Amino acid sequence: MESTVQEITDFTIDVLDRLDGPQLPAEAVFSFLCPRLDSPGAVLQRTTWRTGRTDIRSCGFSPADVPLLIGATHAMRFEHPLMVANAAGDLTPATAQTSAGGWKSWHRSPARAFLADLRGWDQMISLPLRGGPTEVCAFAFSRPGRDYDDRELALAAAVQPLLRAMDRHVRVMGRWRGDDDGRPGTREAGAREAGLTGREVSVLLCLAEGLTAAAVAHRLGCSVRTVGKHTGNIYRKLGVSDRLTAVLVAQRRGIVRTAPR
Repeated sequence: MESTVQEITDFTIDVLDRLDGPQLPAEAVFSFLCPRLDSPGAVLQRTTWRTGRTDIRSCGFSPADVPLLIGATHAMRFEHPLMVANAAGDLTPATAQTSAGGWKSWHRSPARAFLADLRGWDQMISLPLRGGPTEVCAFAFSRPGRDYDDRELALAAAVQPLLRAMDRHVRVMGRWRGDDDGRPGTREAGAREAGLTGREVSVLLCLAEGLTAAAVAHRLGCSVRTVGKHTGNIYRKLGVSDRLTAVLVAQRRGIVRTAPR
């Protein structure tokens, strides 16, 4: 498993360095994890818990399946053992069979019956990204037959922090794009002219908030050493040598919001 985790670590770092789009790279995650978890099907699912409003990106399902998955999620979310656990704040990677309390309980679950009828898959493992009473968001992988074993659960647990780091990065970038002072594209144009990657922009935004390197690392789900590497690149690209000047230059170029006076 160690070599597999290293492969996905390298993949994640590469994606984060280049990622500046508005969504998680779900297809790339599917292509890495589906074969390693022996799973012909997978989804990235985000559900507003109170209303049941759901967005799904899928792998292994047909386009016609997606509306059915959304409808089932809306109707069954309070009965799905994995979703209920996530909504309660438990973000531990787990299998549906274990979360349900064993095979007999999972076998009686309407969520299992729906998936089995739809695609013939009756086992599921979840890698949650976010949870709580407001919203749940997770990758879920499915297959027929045997439940996921300890080795596969260990892989899921090892990969989960990397996926959550991706999720945090995308949300930071989403807020940054939406904070354009009424001038759409201004911030992205400034970052592009400076040659800043998406990951460097997210670090720069944290620096502008006055966060320490340790706090930046905690927020973005990376190491302090990685923050230092990105900070050095930011200084070099902006032609500065310290944090304060970097933030001031970024504000002048329209990359970062100017602090109110």
